[in-house]
Amino acid sequence: MRGVTYDDKFLLVLWDKMKYFGQHYVYPSQVTLGGWIRDQGGMERCRRTLNRHLRVLENRQILGRIRRYKHDRVKGLQFATTLYSIGILGLMKLVKLGVITYKEMKEYIKNSKPFRSRQPRKPVESPSPGGAGLLSGMISLGDILKSPI
Repeated sequence: MRGVTYDDKFLLVLWDKMKYFGQHYVYPSQVTLGGWIRDQGGMERCRRTLNRHLRVLENRQILGRIRRYKHDRVKGLQFATTLYSIGILGLMKLVKLGVITYKEMKEYIKNSKPFRSRQPRKPVESPSPGGAGLLSGMISLGDILKSPI
């Protein structure tokens, strides 16, 4: 990959991984992402430099990233891996590099699905008086004590 800029190397690695996993996004940890860049792109980068380059690519709208986190009552804010996807400008850059054709780019955009959103949990129904269940016919404490159960 000599003669290819850092942006292009990063795009090529992400495109390869998205095709490998069969999704329109990837969510590696920073260590894994650094390993991919080192192994496939031939560049050794520390985490801080990697984040700086990611921020630059995001600001130029070549990449999109969504930071994921969850709230924990005890531990506070818990960070998870970040979702990465290639933006329109990144796809156009891949077309210029000859990695994909314009037709493939249009098909990729057409078939792309939004990020999997977190589904809210269904509320658990608490047992209600008179509802279905073992003691559904019971009305009072006396009925429960008189029952043969």
